[in-house]
Amino acid sequence: MEKKDRLFISIYNDYYGSLLTQYQRRLIDGYYNLDMSLSELAEENGISPQGVRDALKRAEKQLIAYEEKLGLAKKSLEIKDLLDDVMQDCSQEQKKKLSKIVDILVD
Repeated sequence: MEKKDRLFISIYNDYYGSLLTQYQRRLIDGYYNLDMSLSELAEENGISPQGVRDALKRAEKQLIAYEEKLGLAKKSLEIKDLLDDVMQDCSQEQKKKLSKIVDILVD
């Protein structure tokens, strides 16, 4: 998986991770956010590395499906980009307010 794809899975997990099982969230978090290897995750969860890989692939597919159906990550990025453009033409006070909105979207 390319570095860009790994980033998107991590972003999708931020948006839709609560829709996964606790087990899937733990694997996604360990693999994508904590940079754990399949072997480390397998040892921690008492399964084979292949079992971890299979579970990760299922969770990734679910996250991608959620994004395709709901599009929350894409919409947030589009809104952030538009707000960044609008901020170019704003006063300092307005920029601060818009900056807070962007921060809320990014978190």
